[in-house]
Formats: sequence, structure tokens, C-alpha cells
Amino acid sequence: MTRNIVVTEATGPSIEEIPVEIVERKGIGHPDSLCDGIAERISVDYTRWCQENLGVMLHHNFDKVQLVAGEVDLGYGGGEMVKPILIQIAGRGVPSWKGQKIPLDEIAVEAAKQHVRETMRRLDPDQHMDIKSYVGRGASELQYVVDRVTANDTSFGVSHWPRSGLEHAVYETAQYINYQLIDQFPIGEDVKVMGMRRNGELILTVALPFLATEIEDRAAYKEARDAAQAAVQVYASKLDPRKVNVMVNTADDLESDTVYLTLTGTSAEMGDDGAVGRGNRVNGVIAPFRSTSLEAACGKNPISHVGKVYNVLALSAAQEIVERVNDVQEATVYILSQIGAPLDAPLMATALVRSANGRLTPTIEGDVTGVLDDKLASVHNVRNGILDQEMCLF
Repeated sequence: MTRNIVVTEATGPSIEEIPVEIVERKGIGHPDSLCDGIAERISVDYTRWCQENLGVMLHHNFDKVQLVAGEVDLGYGGGEMVKPILIQIAGRGVPSWKGQKIPLDEIAVEAAKQHVRETMRRLDPDQHMDIKSYVGRGASELQYVVDRVTANDTSFGVSHWPRSGLEHAVYETAQYINYQLIDQFPIGEDVKVMGMRRNGELILTVALPFLATEIEDRAAYKEARDAAQAAVQVYASKLDPRKVNVMVNTADDLESDTVYLTLTGTSAEMGDDGAVGRGNRVNGVIAPFRSTSLEAACGKNPISHVGKVYNVLALSAAQEIVERVNDVQEATVYILSQIGAPLDAPLMATALVRSANGRLTPTIEGDVTGVLDDKLASVHNVRNGILDQEMCLF
């Protein structure tokens, strides 16, 4: 098969050469991340149910999960949930297949609860959340087996590799807080790291939720916040050779006791709503100085929905280009589908590459083309990786 592949040379300044850069990552307990995770877990569990009980994978899209914030009454020492967090699950699936009913709502609600249980330490989906499923029947032309690998939409996927120094610092700092610092301090999972690079300095502004039940008064809060900031500063400073300045909970007003306290570890308990697709891209960050897709990948079916598959494939291809092709320092991959066409034969797959010497040689062009061709030929591996939860899409 001859595929439509074009390789071009990146021109202009690289991401590290522009004077200012901004990058954000929302942690696993952020309301938007919770919606992404719930939507993706529903997609995976629905597909697995269909495989195990029907022997097929059926079309679906569960990428319309919304979180409506609850209400809490809390202060130093503890508090109580006054109004639960509302999770509204929308989307489309196949409710029955060859006479066998598929328990769409039950699958969706239980998958949502399981994601919360596995992600959040203090947020109890039975006690603190009201989870409702409004999953509906898909259009008749979309109620089919999705083993066939053809594009179900005209859309595109895009991603780049490697991460810039700031992207790396933001991503790794958020991960450090979510998976290591949380064992050392009374904090929750609703972390946000906003990074800025300017004049050779990285500034990381961190939102860090402290657990009210573990903080007895103003002095205890200040002590815990300052110690946590110092720990993050030490960690983040090792991520980049440039100066790194970490600032935690900059909106705090200690004198009026206006500080970042939570009962459950997430701002979703009080005043902060969430939705699928508003958070991190498939590459793990929000990078406005990069090419990006606004598709909400989480919750879409992992077999034929190009809004999901092509974004994951673009990231994987960019990573492999940098790894396999000599002299390529950076790659951005764009893949455009045409509805109804084979998924391994997009309307266009193009890579923008930056080489060490700044020139796109015939050898580099040929090698990059080969990588893209190989990745498209094995596009089914994306499906398998997603269903096996080998990759995080947010």
C-alpha cells in the first residue's frame, strides 16, 4: 500500500528559542481530569463487557461526562459534605446486540465509581457523589461492530516529541506531587501546575489542596504548606539546569484564613465543575505554544474514532521518529482522516522534523517516512494499548 505521507523540515525558532513559554498540567484529582478518567474507564469497561459477553467490540462514544461541583462546610480540623458532587454521564452506545441486552447504565455508573476509588484516597463515590447515567442509543447507522478499522469521522490527530524543558518540568512535578509527595504531606489529588519560562527562569505556580481533617489551625497550615513548597522546590530544581522557582497556593490569605483546604482532596467538592476534554492533551500537558487538537480523546471508542486513535498514534509516531531516526531532535506529527476510509490509510500523514544540522536530508526524509508507514500499518496496536490501559490519555 502506498500511503499519503509527507515529511517537511521545521523552520523558524525551536520551542526553546522563543522568549516565553507557558505550559499547564492538571493533576489526577482535578475536576476535568476526573471527568476524563471516568469517561475513559467507561469506554474500556464497556468494550471489555462486549468482548467477554458478546465476542465483539461495539461502537460507542462516552466522551460527554460532566461534573457539577458539590458543597462542603469545612474549616481547620474537618468539615462535612453538604451537597454531593453530581456526575452526569452522557454519550452513545449499543443497548442490545442480537437480542441480548447490554446494561449500559450499570456499566457506566460502576466504571465511574471504580475510577474514583482507584484514583482518590478521600473521595468516596458512594458517600460524596451522585452518579447518574444518561447514556443513550446511538444512531442506527452507528450501531455496528467496530472490529473493522475504518475512520468513523473526518478529523485529525497531532502531537510532538520530545517535551520541552518546561513541559518536562511541569509534567514531572505534577506527577511527583500526585504519586510521591502525597505520601509525605496531608494533601489531596487536585493538583495543578502552571509553568512559565522567561529570561532563563522557570516559574512553577502550584495549586495544592490540603486536607482539612489533618490541619488543626492556621499555624499548622502554614507549616505544612511551606514544607511542601520546599520539597517541591528541591524536586523541581533537579528537572532543569535553569533556575526554577516554585510557588504554592499563591491565593492564600492567612490573616483571613482564606486558604486551600478540602475535605475530599478535590475542589470538585465546592465550586469547581469539570468536563471531558478541558484538561490535559494526550501527551499529558496543555501546551499553547505547540500544535494541538481540541478533540476530547477520553471516552471515544478506541478502534475507529480518529479523534482518539490518531492523537495517540501521532504521539507514538513522534516519539519513535526521535528515537529511531538519526539526527532528528524534534518531531511533530499530524494525521488527517477521511470518514469511511481505512484507518491505516489516512488522507494525509505529515511530520514536521527538526534535525541537528537544520537540514532535511533525503536519508532523514526516507527514515521518517518509514516510521510513519510502519506506525500506520500497525494502527491496531493503539487499540490494544488503550484497552490494556498501558497509556494514560490525560
